[in-house]
Amino acid sequence: MLSVWFAFLLAAVPQQALDSGQQAFQAGDLTRAEQLFREHLKTHPNSAEALSNLAAVHARREQFAEAIPLYQKALHADPNLIPIHFNIAVSLGRLQRYREAADHLGVFLKSYPREARAHQLLGLCLAEMGDLARAVAELETSYRENARDSSIVYSLAYAQVRAGDPDRAAELLARSEANPVQSKLIQGLIEYQRGRFEEARVFFEEVVSADPNNAPAMAALGRLNLLAHSDAKAIAYFERTLKLNPADSESTYQLGVLYERNERAAEGVAMLKRALTLRANYPDPHYQLGRIAFRAKDYRTALKELEEARRLLPDQEAIRFMLGRTYQAVGREAEAKIEFDEVRRLKAAVIERSRLRVESDALMK
Repeated sequence: MLSVWFAFLLAAVPQQALDSGQQAFQAGDLTRAEQLFREHLKTHPNSAEALSNLAAVHARREQFAEAIPLYQKALHADPNLIPIHFNIAVSLGRLQRYREAADHLGVFLKSYPREARAHQLLGLCLAEMGDLARAVAELETSYRENARDSSIVYSLAYAQVRAGDPDRAAELLARSEANPVQSKLIQGLIEYQRGRFEEARVFFEEVVSADPNNAPAMAALGRLNLLAHSDAKAIAYFERTLKLNPADSESTYQLGVLYERNERAAEGVAMLKRALTLRANYPDPHYQLGRIAFRAKDYRTALKELEEARRLLPDQEAIRFMLGRTYQAVGREAEAKIEFDEVRRLKAAVIERSRLRVESDALMK
């Protein structure tokens, strides 16, 4: 559906084969359209219009791997045909190449900042990459532009609950039209965020029963089993999740942790490193890689990973404590003391916040 959008934006060109090809495309005669676009390219091999329309034919057939290089050639032939960026992003997204898709959507939105569907697609790509704050921002923009589109409502509710705002997700869900599978998925995520894990499990299992290829529900069941220390079940769910969505950075990370603690250390390290390629500025895999290296007395690697984790997440006690132990192990006592002092400060700050919250609750009674 989305892959044909570009055809409507192209200016008409006089060549008969190209015009006839576009007409055949709109009529759904893809075989005829492909023949005509290829005929035009024989005499005009650098025609951005013909290349992009031929790519749209492949995309309509769900031949996304064939469509992408044609879109790229079209952009090379005429970089000013900005709508091509939207179409190539759709194809890249369907191949789960979310980072590349997000880059193209960013270019497109500079010229078409009020295109709700582009903001929605960018938000979904960012959510799959684990960049939830930016995902929510894009999806909120999409929702403001077209609040009546139920697919946008569900996308935003999904991102909001993953980002830790179940109340906003519930509010959106209450406004939406009924879609049993999507509703159950979001309701399960809301229950998960509120700590009602058994209630969440029921929703997720119902989603998987209705849609066995629902990767978000599969990943959620993996996290629930991880919390319950059912490692074998968690591993199975995360492995199934990654078969459905290899670009899921969080599930990749969780599977790495599970492999490593279940005597599959080499596989675990490989998964943790892969998680870093899937999501920028992701501190958790750096921490785990540093912890593993410390245990193996590979202090050079441990310092590199833990210092990067500290840079990305400076107020995390576990990171600062492990880094302090590593400095201590290599004889850098002054730096170790700084880290241990920071751990004490962070712990004291947590205690103080808890005290203030208790006093505030008492005043409200």
